[in-house]
Amino acid sequence: MKKHFPLILSVVLLMFSVLPCFALYNKQGIPDSSEVRKSLVQSWFTASVEQVRSNKTELYINNVGTVFQVRSEENGKDLLIIVAPQEKLAVDVYTEQGKSSSYIDVYPLDSPGSWVLLRDVDTGKPIQIRYYFAADSDVFVQFRPYGTKTVADFVVYGSFAARSVPVGIAFERLYTASFSAIQDLTKRTLPWEYSDIVPELYNPVLQMISVIREQQERFFAAEDAAYDENGEPVNILSNTPRIVAEDVIEAEGLSFSSAGFLKWIIDGLVVPLAGGYTKIEPLLVSTAENKTGSFADVKSQIFDLDFSLNWTRNLAAAALSVYSGKNYYYTDSGCDVTIEPFSSTQSTQGWTNNLGYLKDSGYSISSLKPLLYVLAVTEPGRFFLGAIRQTDATNPSSPEVHFFTESVALFPYFDSNGRFDVVVFENGQELTLDSLLKKYSDTQIHLVRVNASERFFPQ
Repeated sequence: MKKHFPLILSVVLLMFSVLPCFALYNKQGIPDSSEVRKSLVQSWFTASVEQVRSNKTELYINNVGTVFQVRSEENGKDLLIIVAPQEKLAVDVYTEQGKSSSYIDVYPLDSPGSWVLLRDVDTGKPIQIRYYFAADSDVFVQFRPYGTKTVADFVVYGSFAARSVPVGIAFERLYTASFSAIQDLTKRTLPWEYSDIVPELYNPVLQMISVIREQQERFFAAEDAAYDENGEPVNILSNTPRIVAEDVIEAEGLSFSSAGFLKWIIDGLVVPLAGGYTKIEPLLVSTAENKTGSFADVKSQIFDLDFSLNWTRNLAAAALSVYSGKNYYYTDSGCDVTIEPFSSTQSTQGWTNNLGYLKDSGYSISSLKPLLYVLAVTEPGRFFLGAIRQTDATNPSSPEVHFFTESVALFPYFDSNGRFDVVVFENGQELTLDSLLKKYSDTQIHLVRVNASERFFPQ
């Protein structure tokens, strides 16, 4: 008979190394380490830096079976004390018998339920405590001692939806405070509505993304190109018939500019309700005015400097008109996105105040990702048309000229795991949000909102 003493010994050692503690899940189902942390105050949170460095990594298990790892890491002048819940990471295992699947235990410091205390390496003083609660690690709340008080920040991708908000609790109380208690304490001062995610609400957005992706092989880029209310190819600015290239015809494809592509999307939404596509001329109606006599005003007499701004606004108003059965102009449609959810942004250069929305200009494109996150949470089931505002500074002797020419479609959503993503289409082709930000760095983007629909039947 085989003996199993090594296996039994391993189990006994695990039982002693995983100390039983008690913690409850909060209403979001995020593992909470508050009871675990009560036993760590003296040995980890207030102990000397030397003692923390000498502490070995420990495992604790709460009364609902969640395992937490406690460890320390150093990052420059910061000492991090991490209390992180266990996650299972799928891996492929290769042996002589072939490949098989297995799981390993990992404890990311930024997974939902992780709690991190930052202390100064030199003095040992606490700097901040960070609670991770979202599937996206770039969304979290943090607390800092400020004199005898405590202040809180709500961070979304480096932008602050709330910054330095006073919290009526001593900083040391946070060593053992549960996530639920923190939410209750700050429910009127921090924008917790940005954490209310219902993945099912994004089905119309995902349906539209899927349809567009299926059609992508048919799309060809063309200058000043769209399809009119009869589905016929036209030049946009002159609204005259357009000759389609032979390769497009042979492929049974569609050719359009970035503006024409956005019209193709909106047409796919309105045709099931209106029985026809949108007309070209109403989409060219001016929606912005330049100061009389200004350089931009003079230039606008020759060039349409606000082309994609007018186009996206009028497209959104057209879609709303069909949805509601009432004629809307952009001025009374409420389609412009003008929210200002952030006060400041943190970067490698330090803190900068957010300019927010500028009339007829939009937002700095560098703030687009956190802005779309907030829009996805607060306006689920919508997508956005973006007009890119660029600058022509090629002639040093003339004033800078700003112009709207390019346009994009943005589809933000949360997947079934609550993770945020954005699908971007320009000229019918998909690109990542990071690629868009890099391509149009140092520009502005003006957004309009459109309701997504599963009844999407484009040409």
